[in-house]
Amino acid sequence: MAEGHVDNRLDSWRTGILVLVVALVAGFVTARWFGAGDDGPEPVSVSRPLMGTIVTVTVPGADDPSVRAEAAEHVAAALDEMARVDSLFSWRLPPPVSMPRSEQLAQRRDLLEMAVAVQRASGGAFDPRVLPLVQAWGFDGGEPTVPADTVLARLVAGLREAGLPRDAVELESRPDAIHFGAWAKGHAVDRALAVLERRGQTAALVNAGGEVRGYGRRWTVGVQHPRLPGALIARLEPGEMAVATSGDYEQYFEQDGVRYHHLLDPRTGRPARGCRSVTVLARTCARADALATAAFVLGPDAGMDLIGSLANVEALIIDADGDRHDSSGLAAYLSRD
Repeated sequence: MAEGHVDNRLDSWRTGILVLVVALVAGFVTARWFGAGDDGPEPVSVSRPLMGTIVTVTVPGADDPSVRAEAAEHVAAALDEMARVDSLFSWRLPPPVSMPRSEQLAQRRDLLEMAVAVQRASGGAFDPRVLPLVQAWGFDGGEPTVPADTVLARLVAGLREAGLPRDAVELESRPDAIHFGAWAKGHAVDRALAVLERRGQTAALVNAGGEVRGYGRRWTVGVQHPRLPGALIARLEPGEMAVATSGDYEQYFEQDGVRYHHLLDPRTGRPARGCRSVTVLARTCARADALATAAFVLGPDAGMDLIGSLANVEALIIDADGDRHDSSGLAAYLSRD
């Protein structure tokens, strides 16, 4: 019988990897970001279970009760938008009735195009068609188990033969053709921030477990140590860059003394073994999300080569031996405090 930590939700790939709001430094980040020690009003911060994790949205507070109430409405609208994204990109849920079909197609098109770009850049280490492998390992809510070699060989061959949807319209008719778990949550963070900006919020921070992005203020994010619960391996000050982490330590099971995690190499059908965690900074959370998965599967050397080939992208990789690798521009984002 396999034992371990397996989330029963398909989309919950990285719950709690970035220690930001939900774990030890819960108050630390929002306090630092909005000015710890100030006598100003408390920020408005609301948490809600979404996409298999706890999502927290924070905006500046105000002394005026009506202004605080309006800020709370804006936060609720951002969380509602994330719920709509969850419904749109989950193959288990019906499309959101409150989202026009034209908007659904536009979002599907954008994420499909980004997935194809990351797949090509990574040489296939990132593959959005990986759902059959996820299901075979039981990481979609099934019983976790190690599939037979023959099963994996058949599924890997099937991935090579399966074509990607040509466009968003085809994807609409084949909702299980793409597994959006590797970057839909990041996209939801981006959409939530867009809602807050449209509503006039001068600053905001959205944390969706392993995917974090903010704007308008200085903020700090702690990156969890992959083998020491509660410990940090780095503190980052990403500014308006998004941060996403892929790790082997929050969704896994053990069988016959071997740990099997959910970050599968589509070229072999098995968990990638070169890294313990990969943290990526990029302009959007969706891109950081997908690139973190790709770099994890590639391993520390090829993963860093991928990061180095891309503009406005940085990474911190902990390899299988526990050694740390920083991209050439990461130092600019490391906290000095």
